[in-house]
Amino acid sequence: MEIMEYEGKTERDAIKKAAEDLGIESDKLNIEVISEKTKFFSFGNLVKIRVFLDEKHDDPVKKADRFLTGLFETIGIDITTQIVEDANKILVEIISDSSGLIIGKRGKTLEALQLLTNIIVNKNEKDWKKVVLDIENYRDRRENTLRELANKVASKVKKTGKPQLLEPMNPFERRVIHMTLQNDPQVATKSEGAGNLKKVKVFLKKRNNRR
Repeated sequence: MEIMEYEGKTERDAIKKAAEDLGIESDKLNIEVISEKTKFFSFGNLVKIRVFLDEKHDDPVKKADRFLTGLFETIGIDITTQIVEDANKILVEIISDSSGLIIGKRGKTLEALQLLTNIIVNKNEKDWKKVVLDIENYRDRRENTLRELANKVASKVKKTGKPQLLEPMNPFERRVIHMTLQNDPQVATKSEGAGNLKKVKVFLKKRNNRR
């Protein structure tokens, strides 16, 4: 269970803010009033409530936005998010002046953030909904780089006849390599290793399989 706190000029105002922020009807909120307006001298005094949120009823988009915003606020990085949701996926575009730090070396920090966000959003949910994080069109740029790498390595394998083993890659990166070379009549690919990070091997097809 997650606990959130909200303030308002009145109890009704605080509840309305909570309902709008969480995307839940106000009569379905489990709340506790922490501080009330005093009867006298209440000018400027806000009502504070605590909301007990059952995560299984929380909106996935709100969960993703709240997690990312809170995380970056904690570490002192300013971000805003633009989120688009469809039937099976949530696309989160992060906007920040610290894009290099958020992406990390070869996108490793971004991938780690994406993994954490997926865990948070899908916790206690019956149906898994994939969350994809992006910033400054990084994923498209990375995909183009990987396609160029795949073709370059394939050319080397054809020239030397020796297989090439690429650096460890996450599932998204490996899929780009495999898809780029899947219709090449001379080379084939396969993933090697265990865990989330595996290496892609590019090698010549057997002669009797070549066209």
